Amino acid sequence: MNALRVWSKTDEVRMWLICLPPGGGDARLFRDWAGRLPEGLGVAALELPGRGVRKGEPWADGAEAAVGEFADAVEPLLERPVLLFGHSMGAVLALDLAHELRARHGREPLALIAAASELSRPRTPTIRPEASDGDLVRWLRDLGGTPEELLTSAEFLAELLPVLRADLGVAADRNPGARAPLTCPVHVYLGEQDPMVDGLAAQRDWAAQTTREQPPRSFPGGHFFVQETAGPVLAALAEDADAAVGGRLLRSR
Repeated sequence: MNALRVWSKTDEVRMWLICLPPGGGDARLFRDWAGRLPEGLGVAALELPGRGVRKGEPWADGAEAAVGEFADAVEPLLERPVLLFGHSMGAVLALDLAHELRARHGREPLALIAAASELSRPRTPTIRPEASDGDLVRWLRDLGGTPEELLTSAEFLAELLPVLRADLGVAADRNPGARAPLTCPVHVYLGEQDPMVDGLAAQRDWAAQTTREQPPRSFPGGHFFVQETAGPVLAALAEDADAAVGGRLLRSR
């Protein structure tokens, strides 16, 4: 099944915001953004197999295969300007997708927005896909953002933990090698109380990925500030999208 979910009516879209969720997440995290962003900014989202409407599909066969599938899926949207937004692990895959689009088509997205992502060294110990269920639950508790009643629900964990393990396996498989930095702007969004990401390190990491570093933005909240403070995040996204096209394509609702 196609990895792409389109949440906006295509006849209204002047440019696309393609979203990549954090580990364990799916495209539904971005479903309501279409009604909350400026007119003309279409919202679409990518999801790995094994969750959402792709539940039951085999897990992704590594990072390279996942990014290749994503590049295939977004092909129909490339007739219009494209921005990439990634949250946590999704930001890392968005970076790889930007490079894949450049390799295939000779052009990059207009901008990349990396939220809650530090490329080099997370503050919390790196969790491996082979970690025990208990260790994964403790890691999720340390990250915050997941209600305690869900972390103690056997039904919820039976659904989430296999997806999370698969995503951690994709992240662990990633080995991009040396490549020239992007020439599009890269925006870094940070949670002020994020226990996993050091803001200065994240800014440094992402600055090395582009020739057009942008000032970072900080928001109240932890690692899942994108959901916790969605209003300010969406306002920033609208501003950065509008700046990417010089204010030509977007108009307020």
